[in-house]
Formats: sequence, C-alpha cells, structure tokens
Amino acid sequence: MNESKQVLILIRTCPYGMASAGEGFRAIIGLAGMEIDTHAVLVDDGVLVALKGQLPDALGMHKLEDAFSQLSDFGAKLYVHEPSLTERGLSADDCIPAEVLTDDKLRELISQVDHVITFN
Repeated sequence: MNESKQVLILIRTCPYGMASAGEGFRAIIGLAGMEIDTHAVLVDDGVLVALKGQLPDALGMHKLEDAFSQLSDFGAKLYVHEPSLTERGLSADDCIPAEVLTDDKLRELISQVDHVITFN
C-alpha cells in the first residue's frame, strides 16, 4: 500500500530581490505534480508574496502573486501566517485567497506532515 506523503513548504522571504520565493514556488508545483499532498505556508516576509497588486515589472520579474494564486490548480494548499501579516500592518483582505493560520494552527499543521522544507 502506497500512502500519500505530506510536505509543508515554508516560504519566509520577500517575493523579490532573492530567488527563494520563486524557487519555493517551483518546489511546490513539483511536489504537487507528483501527487504529494503539498501545503505552502507564507510566514515572516513571505506573506508579502501573497500581497495583491504587486508591480515587479521595474525589476524585470514576474508577479509571484499570480503564480501563488494558481497553486490550487496544481493541487497544493496555500496558507498565510496571521501574526506575520499583523506584524507588517496587513490583513487577509490585502492578500490573494489563502487560508489564514494562527500560531496554534501552524504548529498543528507542522505536526501532521511528514516533511517540512524551508525557503529562507
């Protein structure tokens, strides 16, 4: 019997200026594409990835907001960390659709998965 593995990917860095958030996205769709139960959690500056209305054209970058908003199409689940939003003066309304996680819910999710991968 082949039981499905669960992986949680934490993205902790801002969307631009580093490759971490983009590489995290590629890892998420790769894992989900292999039918691995994949959870993507944006924490710390990673919550900025979900911010609506990004304009990275001046940097010659693609909008990660658009990429991450399509994660459900690949079978991955997207979450934003509520305390990280609050620390940055943001709310879930400022972000693309995602489930909002409290610290307790994040700890619970981490305890339920088989592997955690962090992009710093």
